[in-house]
Amino acid sequence: MGIEAKEADPMFADKLFSLSDEDLIQQYYHTRNRRAFREIFRRYKEPLFRYCAQMDLARCTLLMENFWLSLLSEPPLLERQQLKNWLYIRLNRVLKSACSDVASESDPQETTLHDAFEQSDMLKALQQLPRRQRNIFLLYNQCGLSLATVADIERISLAVCRQELADGGKSLEFNLHGSARKPWVSSVTLAQQAAEAEALAQEKAREQTQTAKPRFTWGTRWAAKSLKPSSSDTSKPSVEIAQA
Repeated sequence: MGIEAKEADPMFADKLFSLSDEDLIQQYYHTRNRRAFREIFRRYKEPLFRYCAQMDLARCTLLMENFWLSLLSEPPLLERQQLKNWLYIRLNRVLKSACSDVASESDPQETTLHDAFEQSDMLKALQQLPRRQRNIFLLYNQCGLSLATVADIERISLAVCRQELADGGKSLEFNLHGSARKPWVSSVTLAQQAAEAEALAQEKAREQTQTAKPRFTWGTRWAAKSLKPSSSDTSKPSVEIAQA
């Protein structure tokens, strides 16, 4: 049975569907069976594109087209390596090599992607992270790579990678929600605290007026006038109410 006949066989298609990633790429490497390639493409087109878009939104469409064309013409012969890891490692190299390139003209699809990013607080918060922290955060949390693999991709130690992941998570939390939340306080307690603060400020102002003495004997009226508490001394302090 030729390759064309196999591709037309539904049973053969079901068999491809049940194969592992590594078996699929091995079969495509040896036979150039397009159905094997299409099955790999079906499994990874969305997660790879999503990762690429969050790392380089302006050029993700062109980069992914070139990435898949390269894989179509030159599939890897894996040696004890997961295809998933190989794909992200290769795409990461493509992204890093594209950093110094001149940005291509945007097309309608990239404009649509940009609008989607603008409407998502999470995506905008991710874009504010330093590139390495963003890459580590995405590869580990979204793409599902092990921390050791991510460290190898970034060519840093595992300890540094773990610290960068923690720092990126904290920065992302801050970008999304601001500073750390404070304990909730009832309106009655807030009003009581404000009244106490105002009474204390007024008491301090009276003490300063009574005990202060002019530095010079002349200009007594001017000195006494300058020591009077200003209106800002007795104003109510601002109180931020943290949402529960």
